[in-house]
Amino acid sequence: MKNSDQLRHILKTISWRIVGTIDTMIVSYIVTGSIKIGLAIGGFEVFTKMVLYYLHERVWYNYISIGRLKNRKWKTNDSIGNQKLHVEKQAYQLSLEQRIRKNKHEPKVFWMTGLSGSGKSTIANAFQNELFLKGYQVMVLDGDNMRKGLNQDLDFSDLSRNENIRRVSEVAKLFLDSGFVVITAFISPFESDRKLALEIIGEQNFCEVFIDTPLEVCEKRDVKGLYQKARNGEITQFTGIDSPFEIPRMPKVHIKTSELTVDESVRILLREVPKFSF
Repeated sequence: MKNSDQLRHILKTISWRIVGTIDTMIVSYIVTGSIKIGLAIGGFEVFTKMVLYYLHERVWYNYISIGRLKNRKWKTNDSIGNQKLHVEKQAYQLSLEQRIRKNKHEPKVFWMTGLSGSGKSTIANAFQNELFLKGYQVMVLDGDNMRKGLNQDLDFSDLSRNENIRRVSEVAKLFLDSGFVVITAFISPFESDRKLALEIIGEQNFCEVFIDTPLEVCEKRDVKGLYQKARNGEITQFTGIDSPFEIPRMPKVHIKTSELTVDESVRILLREVPKFSF
């Protein structure tokens, strides 16, 4: 029994005996007609009944379980309660293996990296559509659905870009753990950021895809005029102009968009897709 419970029982004993003793004195006075006798009887029995009540309360608390066994176990042993919650939580969780069997394919993350305007999003969406038609659980993560929501508080400084990639990696991992094929389309210009993504997602399920497009081609495709603004100094720290792009050393897939169409690029990517099974 905890000290707080013992103190509570002692205080309950005292308060109850005050009420009981007053009642005994009144009854004794009525029966005997003597105030002195009533006070004597009440004063004597207050000590004996306090001890008896305290012992009686302890016996009920520690040894008699009628009506409160389940609640007492839960409240007096937090570790047992927490273990029970943990076991119940695990019993209702879906495992990755269950999701894989339901989806009939393994999960994977295709991490597309390349300059702005290289064609990452176009290829990613075409790749997604092809997988979707084939029955895969698939999701594209790019600037449109990440920068406008989860990462809207980030700018384009090196520090924010690092945090952007970290958050994207964590989201990709969540989809991966749900059994999805995930396609990310971010510049991710620094080798250190791509390495971080690999560590978060896991090497076994990570496929780095270098969308290799010459800078001059990217500039010609730039309908938003971002490259020109960067060259004019209106935008700073723009990848390829005044911020470097570190070329992947050994990408799993290397797609040169100046030599391949979108459909041809998708067919190359399909070779790396986990096959249907079960």
